[in-house]
Amino acid sequence: MYKNKIIVNEKKAAKEEIYSYLKQSPNTKILGIPLSLHIYNLTNPNYKLAFDSYLKRHPKMENTLNSIFSEKQVKGMDNAYESFNKWFLKNGNPPVLLDSAKMEKSALALRRYYQSKGYFNTEVHAKTDIKPVKKAEVIYNVTTHEPYYIDSLFVNINTPILDSIYKQNTAKTLVKKGERVDYAKMEQEEQRLISVFRNNGIYHFGNSNMEFWLDTLNTDSHKADVYLKIYNRAIEKDDSVYTKPFEIKRVTNVNVFTDFSFANKDLPIKDSAFYNGYMFYATNKLSYNPKYLSNAIIITPGGVYKDTERNLTRQYLRELQNFNPGVDIKYIENNDGSLMANIYVSPLKKQSLSFDLDVNTSNIKPFGISGRVGWSVRNIFRGAEVLELSFQGSFLNSSKDVSDNSRFFNAWEAGTTANLRIPRIFFPLKTNAIIPKKMNPKTNLSVSVSLQKNIGLDRRNITGGINYNWQSNKYTNHTFDLLNIQYIKNLRVSNYFEIYGSERRILENIIKNYIPPQDITWVNENGKLIAPLSYINYVLDNSTFESQYPSQYNDVKEIKERYNILKEDYMVPVMSYTYNLNTQESFTDNEFFSFTGRLISSGNITSLLIKKPSNNESKKMFGVSLAQYIKPELEYKKYFHITSSNTLVFRTFLGAAFPAGTSNYIPFSRSYSAGGSNDVRAWNTFKLGPGSTKNRLEFNVGSFKLTSNLEYRFKLFNNFHSALFIDAGNIWDITNSNQSTTDTKFKGLNSIKEIAVGSGLGLRYDFTFLVLRFDIGLKTYEPYLLSKNKWFKNYNFNHAVYNIGINYPF
Repeated sequence: MYKNKIIVNEKKAAKEEIYSYLKQSPNTKILGIPLSLHIYNLTNPNYKLAFDSYLKRHPKMENTLNSIFSEKQVKGMDNAYESFNKWFLKNGNPPVLLDSAKMEKSALALRRYYQSKGYFNTEVHAKTDIKPVKKAEVIYNVTTHEPYYIDSLFVNINTPILDSIYKQNTAKTLVKKGERVDYAKMEQEEQRLISVFRNNGIYHFGNSNMEFWLDTLNTDSHKADVYLKIYNRAIEKDDSVYTKPFEIKRVTNVNVFTDFSFANKDLPIKDSAFYNGYMFYATNKLSYNPKYLSNAIIITPGGVYKDTERNLTRQYLRELQNFNPGVDIKYIENNDGSLMANIYVSPLKKQSLSFDLDVNTSNIKPFGISGRVGWSVRNIFRGAEVLELSFQGSFLNSSKDVSDNSRFFNAWEAGTTANLRIPRIFFPLKTNAIIPKKMNPKTNLSVSVSLQKNIGLDRRNITGGINYNWQSNKYTNHTFDLLNIQYIKNLRVSNYFEIYGSERRILENIIKNYIPPQDITWVNENGKLIAPLSYINYVLDNSTFESQYPSQYNDVKEIKERYNILKEDYMVPVMSYTYNLNTQESFTDNEFFSFTGRLISSGNITSLLIKKPSNNESKKMFGVSLAQYIKPELEYKKYFHITSSNTLVFRTFLGAAFPAGTSNYIPFSRSYSAGGSNDVRAWNTFKLGPGSTKNRLEFNVGSFKLTSNLEYRFKLFNNFHSALFIDAGNIWDITNSNQSTTDTKFKGLNSIKEIAVGSGLGLRYDFTFLVLRFDIGLKTYEPYLLSKNKWFKNYNFNHAVYNIGINYPF
């Protein structure tokens, strides 16, 4: 069997979903090739028996093997081939053989599907079309005939309070007069009504308390009356069942058992506390402050029962990372008909250690091994806080080695981080009215110190900050950085022109072609520049050179300005706000979008406290330059469902950084770069742009960025997935800095022609907990080429970029 075809009313079925109802499908194809079948055909399911039989039929071959290899080696070869064979069997798929019984079941499934959509008189006929080479195509001819439409909707609700709640929530009903009959919509309406009732205090309501049915007696008009019946509550007592109207239930008691486990479930309570309607219990001393632990409990004492409160309470208690995930919430009906909520949580260990080991690669750091040791302390201040201390280090192979050693690992990074996570807003003023506990607010306090050796200009970073996070609804998240301050100290600045060798080579070229050595020797016998800074100052002070060679003079001036920017130490005090909207319903949902808007301000409030210097220099904070800029960013992602395992993803990003106050440029570490495994994948990181320039410097950055990506993700077989992608984007300069040339500046719509385009394909392996990714990016449109035709000039594997990454790029 090689193909299924569904013909609906003489037209090929357009919806991929319909094919999922077929009970037999051909081997999956990639670009028309049944790859998994070909993999399977490379194997022999009875390899072991076949190999032994082969040796018996060819004793000379067995003797030859035994004469060359030892018996142990022959056995090892046999086991290796057997393992190889088993791997192909596991990851391949056997040929799908035509099954007439499954054809009949498929036809029945199609008929039932269309009947559920209101086409009650649907006819389905299946036939086979035998092709050469023993291939069969199965064709399902579906004739739906005229559908039935809803003429009237009759609702009968026995309980008056349910009738009242129903009438208040009819605006969002999914079953409407005049629409085609659809069983799926009726099931969705049942679930909607269950949610409505249970979130309005009707604790005992469930699926068995309601039903839909149809009256299709008037077949000539193809109209149906839909009846919705909602029954009273059924109660079993003494082997009999009686009914009574539903009642709105209130939760009068909320009990929290803070150290529950099966081992101590029968132990007596030794400590308890009451706070704001909540009762907290412990079999030992109460470890948690009730005031703070109650922030994670959304169930309202004295309030009506709501499913949403129950679910949010379970979710928020899990997110505290103080308790085991199995949070249990049970409701018991009191004698007066009210409810008592019992919440059982089992604390995790007070302290824990974690260890991580990573291998990473990039064009800047071709190979690196990173390790991390983390120490966590839970409930450190009795408010369910989590203190995390981590120590991380890396041994790296740096592509820019300026040291004298020849070791493979010629660079390293080391750092430590302390983070305190507080499950509430930590602020001197009350914020409950603005950000209530239902929004699950959190505060993070962090400080980190890092050192690096032989990676660019060696650098010391000290970072500290406080940020707040809250969720205003199911889909919307907010993050506010009240302060995130970073101190950047550059070390070994004397190595600048060794690290940024392209700038030294520009100067050497100017010396060679424009200023022959006279009374001053600027280069050694190998033509290498001896004193770059002295030569730069010599040129910039030479008015004759400026008038004779203005282009080269500007190159030297640009190098001096870039040198001043990259070597300068910075204080970066950031305040930012991030808004994130994500409509994904669950982890398996692949039809949604997300939008992120971010506004970053650095140094602008801090600068109000600092006196402006008398000269034209930037403001200083503790003797260090204060970075002042405004940085708005927008990102949009859209996921399109193609099939259950195939998705089309679109992403676009727009960001700009504007110098503010006394700053004339953006710090290098806060500028934008283009290229890399999560960006425009046909170029390495820092190797694209800015504008129409080509790899002029080692680390190319800009203050404006526009990027878009389109990626089609599809399954190959088993855990193997693939992707086809197109990336487009670039960076530009939008500052007034003299450092930038015209071809790096953003010029509005005219800069669209400077957007680089890359395309390619990728292979991914899904380990469930992470995805290992390998992408090949091919240069499709290169805006920096001098020729008029910039398309597909280097569209080959020699100029391709090979990206290795963890998880999806976006």
